[in-house]
Amino acid sequence: MVTDAMRAALEEIARQAPQELVGLVTEEWGTRYGRAARLGKNPTRPKTRIKNTGDDVHLLLRYVCTYLRTLWQGPQVQALRQIFLQNYWIDERALVRWREPGDDEAGLPPSAVAIVSPYDLTARHSRRNDMRWKGFLAHVTETCDDDTVNIITDVTTTPSTLYDIRALPTIHNRLAQRDLLPGEHLVDGGYTSVVEQDHVDRKHGVTLVGPVRQKRTRQSRKGNVFDRDAFTIDWERQHVVCPQGKLNRQWATPPAITPYVQVRFSKEDCGQCPVKSSCTRSDRRTLTFLPQQLYERQAAARAAQQTSPWKANYAMRAGIESTVNAFVNGHDMRQARYRSQYKTHVQHVLTAIAVNIERVNAELTTPTSQRQPRTPTALQSFLDWQRIPRPTAWRTAGKS
Repeated sequence: MVTDAMRAALEEIARQAPQELVGLVTEEWGTRYGRAARLGKNPTRPKTRIKNTGDDVHLLLRYVCTYLRTLWQGPQVQALRQIFLQNYWIDERALVRWREPGDDEAGLPPSAVAIVSPYDLTARHSRRNDMRWKGFLAHVTETCDDDTVNIITDVTTTPSTLYDIRALPTIHNRLAQRDLLPGEHLVDGGYTSVVEQDHVDRKHGVTLVGPVRQKRTRQSRKGNVFDRDAFTIDWERQHVVCPQGKLNRQWATPPAITPYVQVRFSKEDCGQCPVKSSCTRSDRRTLTFLPQQLYERQAAARAAQQTSPWKANYAMRAGIESTVNAFVNGHDMRQARYRSQYKTHVQHVLTAIAVNIERVNAELTTPTSQRQPRTPTALQSFLDWQRIPRPTAWRTAGKS
């Protein structure tokens, strides 16, 4: 990326002021940056390439900043400057040093802000399980009513590093503006949380259906340890009773984006408890749970998603996977044809329109009662003319 950013900056300068590159661009620079970088997975002498490219970029940036001030604000020069700062740093001896991932003082920036392309500074690197990509993320919404063709109602394009649940408010706002909000919205687990379910219900009147995350605490993973359900909560008095009958000493609601209640028991009670090993490994037990309204909604959601009717209703969400497959394999949506998130969003919208047209056309087209035979080839026509038998289908040509 650094090598190609250097080449792009030189291309920009050569288009506007080629005479300024005379004496600066040497034969070595022509070899390194005369064409697009194709280093492969295992380039030869990587440390030498890193050092030489860093020194070259540092020299070019100082030269442009000092003698070519009119070209300093060029998009590719600025992209080169940002990429250089992202991947290199200058030590106390004024030497260019490569940033190492594990170095706290001169480490790489997080993926949410790290530039991955000199041509699109808004693209980001992301990873979902085994899939890795550079670019953006598309969120597709479609109808799933019975006995009707499924129509895509919204496509939202976000940075690839944005969590799915952060995109949900934007999706609902876009649907509300076009009066396309559903009564029930089936979503993936990445879009689901009890807080978001409550927010969507109160703001839009939409029932958000998705798997609520199960308990992941140490107590919930081991059967011989007291989990949160073993404690009795008195919401009015703000009291929590442990399995041994002891009351909590603290009840607090710290300020946070997601509201929660934190309860602590006394060290004296926990220190003398005969079943402390089955409760906590610290000096006292601490509980964290949602406020009453959200806590009850969470318990009801976890219980409902274990029932057969809920599973049968949520099974319809699997249909969106075929839509994603049509986007990817039928329309090559994962290959962005434009630069910047806004232009890529136009591509996503046009792709959704194409899928909708295909679906409506397939629904309106009346299937023929009999499939028309394929037009014979020149050889097949010759065989027919000579009355030489030939197979009418490849399946009749032989047996295996």
